[in-house]
Amino acid sequence: MSNKLLPVLRSLNLLHELPDELLSRLATIAQIADFPSGAVIFRQGDPARTVYMVHDGLVSLEICAAGVGCRRILTVGPGELLGWSPILHQEQLTATARALTPTSVVAADGRQLLDLCEQDSRFGYEFMKRAAMALAQRLNATRLQLLNLYGEQMARGPQSPAAD
Repeated sequence: MSNKLLPVLRSLNLLHELPDELLSRLATIAQIADFPSGAVIFRQGDPARTVYMVHDGLVSLEICAAGVGCRRILTVGPGELLGWSPILHQEQLTATARALTPTSVVAADGRQLLDLCEQDSRFGYEFMKRAAMALAQRLNATRLQLLNLYGEQMARGPQSPAAD
């Protein structure tokens, strides 16, 4: 399986320029999973066990809250990280991931991935550095959404009684 997986791992932006020796280690604990359009890859609140990297397709990340319902917060595509909660020792997933198009992902067991990071400090450093960059991009995208949503209110500032 790892020989078939190596070209897929090489193609992922998240793993760009990692040496084959490190990708080979990841290939031993990963597999490809395919989802049809509309399929749920994972649900908010599910146990956090698997880390995903999108190989092909588009995935909607949605959050749900009582009284509001579910809202799409981000769309991720090829080369991007999904389901990062296990590598941060979180017990539950924080969003729902739904395939918007037929989607192929590389799925890795979170516990085995963390073990690999701890056993091989070079791999661990490179993977965690890339995961941190992916999370920073996700945070920036969320900030832009908040600015778009609340920008007009923020520009006006707080209302004072004298302004009425």
